Amino acid sequence: MDFGQRIVTSEFELSVTSKMANLTVISDFVTSVAKELCLNDDQTFALQMAVDEACANIIEHAYEGKADGTISIRCRIVADDVVVTIHDHGRVFDPESVPRPDVTAPLEERENGGLGLYLMEKLMDSVEWDFHPQEGNTLTMRKRRAKSPV
Repeated sequence: MDFGQRIVTSEFELSVTSKMANLTVISDFVTSVAKELCLNDDQTFALQMAVDEACANIIEHAYEGKADGTISIRCRIVADDVVVTIHDHGRVFDPESVPRPDVTAPLEERENGGLGLYLMEKLMDSVEWDFHPQEGNTLTMRKRRAKSPV
């Protein structure tokens, strides 16, 4: 046995209804988790933005603006990654069906919206969707934690 290494497991969970007003509750939750996990400012910003985009999309598209749905968020550490799992029982979402934005086009030629998935994929190290008709939709995002200076 190697007693020189220690694994500390932290897991945080939040469940809210699908109201846009709960995006503030979700943001506060993510900020608290980031602080608890000693994330730096850049990591905290990325995590907050990605989770906010995901949850706003769930409310608007999966639940079609209905406030009676549930969004469950779990944050945990796996190896050197912060893993965020977001679960809902809204309409099935296929990320492949969403056209990718042309971020090189002049602003006046761009469509409104459509940047949520793009932002999540740019801010996080990995983004994966899983769909089950009976069990709902699960979004898993990973962000590598920066190494602390020694």
